[in-house]
Amino acid sequence: MPKNQLFRKLPDEEIINKLLLAFGLTSLKDTNNFSRRDLETLGTVIAIEHMKQELEKYYLPCKSRTYLHDLNTKNIVTVLRQFVKTKGYSIQSQEKYSQGDKFIIYGLTDYENKVYKSVVNKPTTSTTINFN
Repeated sequence: MPKNQLFRKLPDEEIINKLLLAFGLTSLKDTNNFSRRDLETLGTVIAIEHMKQELEKYYLPCKSRTYLHDLNTKNIVTVLRQFVKTKGYSIQSQEKYSQGDKFIIYGLTDYENKVYKSVVNKPTTSTTINFN
């Protein structure tokens, strides 16, 4: 069995599908997005709270105390991110503004289609300065 820093055994499809359903997603291929407000409306924190014992079976004991203690909308996105990462998927986040409120939109993407945005802007033209 491969060593993992988070899990004592790698999550299977069944537990990942249960997690995805709690987030309002149907499968790993689902292209729908969600926000923390959506998670509050869906009651995702309560659903994950009910799954807590089942999730603890996968995490290492020290990690389950860290990630599954005092659950909130931010923590459960982290839990989902960790579980889907084992299957080659990630959760991309993007800030959005609506009526003066800032919120974060999350969506599933596989590693092949992940878009990286460079932090450093490269100049499009080169300029030469001569000092006489």
